[in-house]
Amino acid sequence: MKLILAALLIIFVTSLNITQLKADDYTDAMLKAMKKMGDAADKNDKAAMLKVRGDFERILQLKKNEWMVNYYLGFLDYMLSRTAAEEKNNDDVKKYTESAISLFDKCTDVNDQFADAYIMKMAAQGNRWQYEPNKMNDIIAKTQEAKDIAMKLEPENPRYYLVDGYMTFYTPESFGGGVDKAQPMFEKAWEYSKTYKPKDETYPNWGSDQAAGMVAMCYIQNGKLDEAKKWIDMALEVKPESGFIKGFVMTEYEKAKK
Repeated sequence: MKLILAALLIIFVTSLNITQLKADDYTDAMLKAMKKMGDAADKNDKAAMLKVRGDFERILQLKKNEWMVNYYLGFLDYMLSRTAAEEKNNDDVKKYTESAISLFDKCTDVNDQFADAYIMKMAAQGNRWQYEPNKMNDIIAKTQEAKDIAMKLEPENPRYYLVDGYMTFYTPESFGGGVDKAQPMFEKAWEYSKTYKPKDETYPNWGSDQAAGMVAMCYIQNGKLDEAKKWIDMALEVKPESGFIKGFVMTEYEKAKK
């Protein structure tokens, strides 16, 4: 009897150690992949995005928090769709947008309380206009549905206001958008980014530099360059290496100065 109990104890301890190892492997792999993803997105590096996408695919094999891994896969696909739009490759815009939507749906099918997935659904659904302009009613309805859920779940999530601000910034004034309507959204995203605390280190926590950078862009668009420079400096304080600020916002700032 003592031998049986000892054997069971060994099996239990071994099982516990394996479970802990898998948990540690998952967190370590996620943090490394998230760092690579941030660097790739910051540089708008398509090859690096595709490479880190493979890292997240391998993390899925650990069978832990697959809904979270699907969020990051969807995020990468959304970024790849934006790269495809810059390359004027409409087939890839559609491919990556549809994949992103599917992955965000997989995420919320498992965890319907995860606000960040709905926030990215807003962005991905809005992206459809590039290849389905004849389905604007459906695009607007699904974007609004995701927006309403995200707001209900986390009204103080800075990325909600950041994504909403982006969509408003790039919508013509005649359709209810424009710089002046977008600026307060970016300012709110910046304020909430100071106090927002993710549930753990594998949760999304991006966007503070973009929020400040887009406030700067609003000031640039309105010819208020002194104010724009203040916001650029604020963005670089929180993320000195920000490719978004250095590669995009500062370029627009220097153009406006001439």
